[in-house]
Amino acid sequence: MNGINYKPVLTVLLLQLLITLAANAQLPKNIDGLNNKINLYGIKSQSPVLFIHFDKTIYTNNENVWFTAYLFGADYQKYKTLSVALVRDDSRAVLMEDRFVISNGIAFGHTIVPDSVGPGNYTFIATTNRLKNGKPDVIFTQAVTIKTADQQSYSASLNPVDTSVTATEQKVMLSLNFVNPKAMPATVPVKYYIGNFSHPVLKDSVKTKAGQYIFTIPSKLLSQGNNTLHVLVKYKKEEKDISINLPTPPQPAIVRFYPEGGNLVNNIQSTVGWEVKSAAGNPIEVNALLYEDKKVLDTLSTNSYGLGIFSLMPKAGSNYAVKLKDTLYQLPTALASGPAISIINAIVNDTLTVNIKDEQHEKLYLIGHNYKQLFFAQPITMTTITKRIRFILKNMPKGLTQLTLTDSTGRPFAERTFFAHYDQRTPLSITTDMGEYAARKKVTVKVKLEGQADSGFVSVACVQENRIEAKKKNDIESYLYLKHDLGNLPIRETYLTSNEADKQFLENVLLVKGWSRYTWTDMLKTEPTDTVRKYENLTFKGNVVEVFSATPDPHSAEHILPRSKERPIKKSVSIINLNRPLDPFATDNTGGFTLKEDGLVTLPYGKVTLRLNNHDEGNYQTHIADPYTGIDKVLAQHMVVGNYTTQLESTQYMQLADNEHATLLKEVNITEKKDDDAIHGIPIGGGTANECGDFILAGILNWYEGLARANHSTPVPPVAGHEYVNSTETGVTVYQGCATRLGGGMLQFKGIYSDQEFYPPDYSKTDPAEPQFLSTLYWKHQLKVSSTKDAEFSFYTGDITGRFKIIVQGVTGNDVTHGEKTFNVVKGK
Repeated sequence: MNGINYKPVLTVLLLQLLITLAANAQLPKNIDGLNNKINLYGIKSQSPVLFIHFDKTIYTNNENVWFTAYLFGADYQKYKTLSVALVRDDSRAVLMEDRFVISNGIAFGHTIVPDSVGPGNYTFIATTNRLKNGKPDVIFTQAVTIKTADQQSYSASLNPVDTSVTATEQKVMLSLNFVNPKAMPATVPVKYYIGNFSHPVLKDSVKTKAGQYIFTIPSKLLSQGNNTLHVLVKYKKEEKDISINLPTPPQPAIVRFYPEGGNLVNNIQSTVGWEVKSAAGNPIEVNALLYEDKKVLDTLSTNSYGLGIFSLMPKAGSNYAVKLKDTLYQLPTALASGPAISIINAIVNDTLTVNIKDEQHEKLYLIGHNYKQLFFAQPITMTTITKRIRFILKNMPKGLTQLTLTDSTGRPFAERTFFAHYDQRTPLSITTDMGEYAARKKVTVKVKLEGQADSGFVSVACVQENRIEAKKKNDIESYLYLKHDLGNLPIRETYLTSNEADKQFLENVLLVKGWSRYTWTDMLKTEPTDTVRKYENLTFKGNVVEVFSATPDPHSAEHILPRSKERPIKKSVSIINLNRPLDPFATDNTGGFTLKEDGLVTLPYGKVTLRLNNHDEGNYQTHIADPYTGIDKVLAQHMVVGNYTTQLESTQYMQLADNEHATLLKEVNITEKKDDDAIHGIPIGGGTANECGDFILAGILNWYEGLARANHSTPVPPVAGHEYVNSTETGVTVYQGCATRLGGGMLQFKGIYSDQEFYPPDYSKTDPAEPQFLSTLYWKHQLKVSSTKDAEFSFYTGDITGRFKIIVQGVTGNDVTHGEKTFNVVKGK
């Protein structure tokens, strides 16, 4: 951590975000219990927030990934380890897992996309060592795209043959084009499915003939949102994942209405937000007509995000609908009476203006809260139809807040979301010494805080701009203040700047999407018992077993395979962790043990080595259970994949140009082999099994039955990250690799990695002749910034030309900050 302590920064921010004003709120006695309910509900629902700044969203196989993780709202001393897994979106296969040290709520990470990962849509899933009631206490996901940087021997494309929307069957041709036509095999295996991977409407395995195959899909199986043909082609080590959307009969759009406050009320003017999406869930920009009974009242429209706003004063006995093309969409039925609220502006600084309309003379309460703390409870006596109330928000935290209008017993009438202290931002000033640079030239950057904060710490990335996808882009400010509570938002370059376009966008979003994910009725039902939470920490546990030779049943098919077997030990044995050789420990009497977390910390890609401290250690074997692996698999199966465009009719898009990627050396592990070593009776070495004795036969992992009856097939070692049929032949599993057994009771496995520095090239010292195709020019985990002095750093451009983007984000004394700056790299010296 280089001596920098982030704890004060994040602790101050935590207090800012979770400040409790309930003690100052003078609640009327008749609803005094409401404060307690909100506090209980806050305890029940509260969890830390994790955000990770990745250097980009498009990677290649065998490419570096740099990131910084920020944890908010936690007892930081209890969060020690960050787990990061790479998951393929369609199959939910976990293809990479690494662990990193968390210190004072911050983790600095570096990993590598496995070389075996094929092109496609992926998600990084991150969690920590803390479980709450048996589940991860905090989860963060980042969608990414993996493209291939390898020279490809062939490409694949999907081309419509007969895809008329009225056709009984849809026909699509798959074409494989080999760089060397003479190398085209007679057949290539192909897997395909239609719709969702987990629940496809159709799936099968076929083979091409002369590089082609025609899919024939019954049209009756297709519907909007369930009409994408996904094709996976695999020839040797090259995978091609392509897709095409098949036509379906037109279906009515999905239209939803959101009256401000929750309900329309007769004879009260209301603002109504509305949202229009296609049947596949994509936003639609439309024009429509608003009808009262059979009379046209108004012409309505939505913007490019599918969002719109209109006003309506419903009348008793009238029917209201919106006509879009030839379809009528009914508005919610208006209430006969009751109060309604409206906000002049939902994006406010320190003053909020609220209008309350009610035809009845009654006593109401306007309550400001965030479902965690109560900020105010203002009694309102309605003596007129309309009352306007102005609130000074001086002591409220920045961010999303709820207004709930209730009666004297706490029953809700209306609710509305607003954003408080929108102007309290801490933007960054980012300047470069020039706006355009030649290849391999020095870039000098200055960063300075502006606005509310005096100092802070940030992470910095300078990457090729086309390696950042707008649909998968994330930033710490919009995530913490918007996306974490509201979910995914319409794709937009910025969300929280001071320009009016951002403010208007959020006005629409809070009206349409600002209905809280929590519910008032659930909050009122909360009891003290609901706040009881059981926490536990994930730990690495292991066991030592005795290895012995067993003679198989002579009547079994496996009688030709003498195999070593294991049995529990009946005494304690001593173990030395070579990372901490002066601190040996003993197992229990059955061989079980738990490893101390600090003894698992290694340099990046380092290994933890355990050695049995016994004279007869050759008769024992040590096993380690990684507690994160099972959790990662469960999270992968249940993760929500973003609504990204999946249509990709040609693999050319997933192939990086030769001048846009660097060639990285692949890590080669060389270990001593002994000809007489054997695990499960299968020789190690000679291309038969790996160090753990795992092998592949006929595409099946550890298929002993097949090995026993095989006459000519030879087992081969499995490759970490590749999919194989499991030994029971009931499904597919992704091989996660294995711990390395070195003999003599020794065991090696991946540790928990400490941070690693990024070392950019310095062409003033060395100027290599080979091309320098670097998509990430600069990365820094931690940079101290202030409002009084420029923080300065420099790096060199590479040989990739075009636009590059500097992305800076992190934490300040009481907030978060984010900023971006672009520059060009051109040809020439």
